[in-house]
Amino acid sequence: MNFPYPIVLYPAPEGGYVAEVLQLKGCIAQGETEVECLEELSRVTDIWIETAKANNIPLPQPDNFLDRLRNAVNA
Repeated sequence: MNFPYPIVLYPAPEGGYVAEVLQLKGCIAQGETEVECLEELSRVTDIWIETAKANNIPLPQPDNFLDRLRNAVNA
């Protein structure tokens, strides 16, 4: 799996895992294991990007997000 955007993976309170692509609003997946969750996130991310392109919604640039995150941590 190669994600062009940073992801967050964390345990769900009810069990299993949740993963999110924070730059893609609403791009979230759940799974019983970390691997299952990341596989589902890969599918969800592909669908999110395809839908955005079909509706002429500009995609955020991953590098900009990482730069802002680095600047916030170093501030």
